[in-house]
Formats: sequence, C-alpha cells, structure tokens
Amino acid sequence: MSATYILSSLPTLEFGAKPPFSVSEYRYKCEGMDGVNLSDFDSVAEGVAGEHPFTRDYANALTEIKNATAALRASKWEGENIRVTERSYLGYHNDLRQKLAEAINIQNPYERELALEKARWQITEELTGVEYFSEAKIYAYIVKLQINSRLSAFNNEQGKEAIEDFIKANDRADTVVQ
Repeated sequence: MSATYILSSLPTLEFGAKPPFSVSEYRYKCEGMDGVNLSDFDSVAEGVAGEHPFTRDYANALTEIKNATAALRASKWEGENIRVTERSYLGYHNDLRQKLAEAINIQNPYERELALEKARWQITEELTGVEYFSEAKIYAYIVKLQINSRLSAFNNEQGKEAIEDFIKANDRADTVVQ
C-alpha cells in the first residue's frame, strides 16, 4: 500500500477538534506502507530532524517556536538576571514570529495556548507544500494529531486546580520569606 492510500483513508483534522485516534495508532496504520519511513515518523513525533526534508524543516520551525516563545515570555519578567539561551536552527519565518508575539500578549492562558498551537498548526501546513499525496502530508498529520490531542486534554477543572496550587505555593513562599 502507498502513501496515497493512507492519506485518502484518513479523516480530515480540523484545528482544536477531538483527534480520531492517537499518534501510536496512526503509526500502526502506517507500518508497512510504501512511502512512509517509520524512522522519520518517529522523528516528527519527537520533534527532531530525520532524513526527510519535512522532518528537518519541522524540527527547525519547532526550535524557532521554542526560542521565540522563551524570549517573548522572558521579556515580560522583571529583573536583570533573566537570560534566554537560544538553540541554533535554519530558516526564519516572519509570519510565525508575528503570530507568536501576538499569542504571548493574550492575557487568558487558555486562549494564549490556543493561539500558540494554531501558529504551530499553520507552520506545519506551510511546510508540507502543495502536493496532497506526499510523504510530508503523512508527517504533518502526526503534528496535527499531537496538537489536537494536547488541546483535547485541556480541562477547565484541572486548569483551575493548577492555578489554585500555584497561588497557594506562592502564598506559602511569601510567608516563609517574611
């Protein structure tokens, strides 16, 4: 079977929708497919460069996202001792940087994370090119599954608990310091 077959049989993914299956289930579907290198599949899933050009481009874009978000978040902190170490990568995406900057400025943490993931979704689509039945599309599907799985795991109650735990930890730290 070929990449054309697997791509034709996959359900369409929309940003933020519940994923139809996990990345590991998708990997199982791709086993034995012509045009799918499982080593490259695993590279994309781990966010590292593999042999296929998409895997290298995505790993570079992911590094750019991490560098930019770290620098943007650090710029909001007060103090002189804030340092951000950037990792090297190839390429620069002006539109991506703009979207990340806009996302970081969103006050609501949930909406901020949605905007950051939407930027990752969009750069993934950009990196796949225009050919629909390509190996790059197979790998991009992994990233989209990961994004939707992460967004589906967001839970309002767990979010409130995390914020309350953070506030309580800060309250305890203030009482110890005084």
